[in-house]
Amino acid sequence: MSIPRFGDSPPASKALKCLRFVANLTLSRDAESIQLATLKYALVVAEEGSFLRASGRAGIDHSALSRRIRDLEYAMGTRIFHRHARGVGPTPAGERFLDRLRSVLLELDNTLTLARTGIKDEQQRLSIGSNGMVLAGRALDAVIEFGQCHPNVTVSLIEGSHPEPRAALGGTEVDVTVTSSSRSTGGAFELKLWKDTLAVVLASSHPLASRPVIEWSELGQETLLVRRGEAFLLADAVGNGVQLPAIVEHHVSAGILLRLVGNGLGVALIHDGDAKSVPDGAVCRKLRIGGKPVQISSFARWRPDNANPALTVFIAFLRDRYSA
Repeated sequence: MSIPRFGDSPPASKALKCLRFVANLTLSRDAESIQLATLKYALVVAEEGSFLRASGRAGIDHSALSRRIRDLEYAMGTRIFHRHARGVGPTPAGERFLDRLRSVLLELDNTLTLARTGIKDEQQRLSIGSNGMVLAGRALDAVIEFGQCHPNVTVSLIEGSHPEPRAALGGTEVDVTVTSSSRSTGGAFELKLWKDTLAVVLASSHPLASRPVIEWSELGQETLLVRRGEAFLLADAVGNGVQLPAIVEHHVSAGILLRLVGNGLGVALIHDGDAKSVPDGAVCRKLRIGGKPVQISSFARWRPDNANPALTVFIAFLRDRYSA
């Protein structure tokens, strides 16, 4: 990763914030400063679980790599890795540090890349966060339509279990969340949007696959596959008093999850409008609770003190086209 030289076009403010964060990390106490490369080496060591394997992957001498990590731990004032007979692993403090470091370096890379593309100053940016279950169906249709109606706004989608709206420009969170959770974030503005109907996906060889409509109670003995953060959303969708089947959470994409279903490893839920996305080996069937469709409400939430002009445009667009 190259750092702009003095005299180059200044990067975006977010890149500067990332650089300041990294710079603060690189200041050791009573020792030589830790180089940016050392921070990257720490991530390689965590991924490989061994100094020997990490040194081979990074192309650095094993003893030199070990020395760099010791210097980094000294600069941090805490042990990042614990050493054992099988290799190394992050300590609890090291895990938190490496998670934050990984996201900051990725953001820095992405921001500098964008700066080098020469995006015009008038191009606005909007980050939209959502959980996996919602970032599909009508939500994705709304984002696509907004992008087509407002080509001067560059939209960045961030998928996560609990994305939170940020307070102001330059924060690390998103400008607005589109979520099906009824649990509102304190202090956030909220706009109620649409309702999506859920359907169930089963392997084509499943005994229930021949049925056009399946009752929720018939899934009681099934294994329900969900992605990270979706379990509590299902509880909101089906309501209190409805028994949930056994749930297995996977940190994978929707496509991989549905392939697991197609191979008979469980069942999954999707928006009924996304039935065409079901892969070979799986089928999509209507889902009912007591004969009624299972619907999930969606909400847009954002911080009132976010001054991003693109956010104002997006909320107005949602009010006009999709507000309930």
